[in-house]
Amino acid sequence: MIVSEGYKNKLKSKYFGLLNEREKGGEWEKFLDTIVIELLGFEEDNKTINYERLLRKTQSLRFLRYEYFRKTVFECMNLITGLSD
Repeated sequence: MIVSEGYKNKLKSKYFGLLNEREKGGEWEKFLDTIVIELLGFEEDNKTINYERLLRKTQSLRFLRYEYFRKTVFECMNLITGLSD
């Protein structure tokens, strides 16, 4: 199964929403949890090296200071582009 461009865009939007929620001091950890749960639900044949990197970086977001958090969110968004291409 190949990840569609529409789904990739939806996933990128979730990361952008996560960043916005963190910036306004909202409940960003709940957003993060939903993204991690969604990534864990990927089918086995979609678990490429980009997937593994995306999952690890996403899981690390909970522990990062803001400047690293922001940088890592954008790295995750870039990794999404390479999912199952």
